[in-house]
Amino acid sequence: MIEVTPQEFDFIRASIKSAYPTFNVMPDQYSIRMWYRMLGDLDYKLCETALMELFATHTYPPQISEIREKCAEYTVPHLKDQGEAWGEVQKAISQYGYYRQEEALESLTPIVREAVKRLGFREICLDENQDAVRAHFFKIYSALAERKSNDAKLPPGILEAKNKYIAQITAQENTAIEQKQQEEAEEDRVCATPEYIDMLMREHGFKR
Repeated sequence: MIEVTPQEFDFIRASIKSAYPTFNVMPDQYSIRMWYRMLGDLDYKLCETALMELFATHTYPPQISEIREKCAEYTVPHLKDQGEAWGEVQKAISQYGYYRQEEALESLTPIVREAVKRLGFREICLDENQDAVRAHFFKIYSALAERKSNDAKLPPGILEAKNKYIAQITAQENTAIEQKQQEEAEEDRVCATPEYIDMLMREHGFKR
């Protein structure tokens, strides 16, 4: 994708001002820089088309978020709704069954596959309470779809920074969990020694 050049951004700014002459859009250099920073990664023709649609449907000047959202509508593949996604899962189960998990997962679209992995393919197949399983799947899928939709609207630099922070927090949480597990394992090991058992028996009067 070709990014918007400063000259092309001047045309974008001029078109917004022309479409909404009574509004004070990007009134100073600071706001102009911010708008360019937030829109500069977009393809010019894509941005222009999105603006034309917004001009035709919006009474008020579009905000940065609205422009990016409209551009994302043109470029991001359609995300299935909850019912369509669950139907895809049921089709995979019907076609591949419980024992061909890898093939079933491979047949799913990426976001549906991620939701199924989090819930567990075998659990979906074997759980007798399918209403509860479906409700849980809907919740997981909706969260994944919302995140994917939001990420598609972000400038690449901001998305990269966001993912970096998330990765750091996740790594810290995993380290804390591993440390706690190690401490619990060490505690269990100590409690299982003959010396510790002997001490407990003496404390409770079972042994002198």
